[in-house]
Amino acid sequence: MLSVIAHLNSLKFVAPAVMMMGSAPPYFVLFSGWKVVSCLLPERWHRAVDDCLWGTYQRLVEFFFENYTGTEVVLYGDVEALDRSENVIYMCNHQTTMDWVVADMIAIRGGMLGNMRFVLKDGLKYMPLYGWEFGQHGGIYVKRDKKFDQKNRKQFRKRLDVLRKNDIPTWLIVFPEGTRYNPLNGDLIRASQAFAFKNGLAVTNHVLSPRIKAVNMCIQGLRGHTAAVYDVTIAYSNTGEECSSLEMVERRPAPGMPEFLQLRCPRIHVHIRRIPMETIPEDEESCHRWLHELFEEKDNMLSDFYSNNTEKRGRLEGEGRSTHLGLLSTLPAVAFSCALLAPLVGTSYGRQLYWKIWLFGSLAGITWMKLTT
Repeated sequence: MLSVIAHLNSLKFVAPAVMMMGSAPPYFVLFSGWKVVSCLLPERWHRAVDDCLWGTYQRLVEFFFENYTGTEVVLYGDVEALDRSENVIYMCNHQTTMDWVVADMIAIRGGMLGNMRFVLKDGLKYMPLYGWEFGQHGGIYVKRDKKFDQKNRKQFRKRLDVLRKNDIPTWLIVFPEGTRYNPLNGDLIRASQAFAFKNGLAVTNHVLSPRIKAVNMCIQGLRGHTAAVYDVTIAYSNTGEECSSLEMVERRPAPGMPEFLQLRCPRIHVHIRRIPMETIPEDEESCHRWLHELFEEKDNMLSDFYSNNTEKRGRLEGEGRSTHLGLLSTLPAVAFSCALLAPLVGTSYGRQLYWKIWLFGSLAGITWMKLTT
């Protein structure tokens, strides 16, 4: 009986996953079709509709990850900054694929959901359908370490120039650590700590040492276009908050998307710090030290979050505000997505067309990304 219950519980992510992934082909058709139709129209017209379509799909995502799960989002810090609806660079600690969704959760509260652009690792550009869509929506693909060569930097700057020169409303999402922190990956943590020690920087335990090259290019490339950096710290409740007061706290890995959709994380804690662009150093070395100091502060907050001190455990710095997303914020997007999907799965011809879009759309998108990035 218990195995049956466990199996049924594991299926809680299936319907949301099928709906979100299943909606990719019709949205791909809308994105690519609008790109062709709008090629003779002003750029701002193309961008406005593209942002609207992007925001609609992200609201579908938000429906499942907030309304479906009933997740409580607890905000700390400069929460009032979300009322500004300004162009920003959004930086946060990186633990799981859920960090992408948390960026959605913050952006929808800031009225900028359709304006999110991501800095992504290069391999993601070959994701079927999604890689092309991320790129067309202003996503920037970056290679790691020594592969981040002059050609890649030139493409990076070009993308930033497009955002700045065309005055495109933007929340540019970047994960400075470059990879996900996992408390079970001791080798990665020790390598990060050794790098910090070697370079005379503070050693951290709950975040990795941030990388500077791509972050510095974002900051310097978007000066005059973005008003601030939003320094965001994320802590998931099921990684340690839910230990009893008598237990020793041992930080657990953050939930991935399937685990989250199985309702294993009732709360997400998010601390926001708004940093005006004019206060950020312009040279790379000073910017690196500034960035590392931000991650030291994150590390201190997370150390308190996972401490045995019951007055600090399970909360970030400052007063937390519990928020829930209203159903009316997402339900129209769900209805629209269902209306797009129904003709494709409800008829024999539609189903044939559906799989052809997956196949040939993916091949076309991958080829386009290979040739142009």
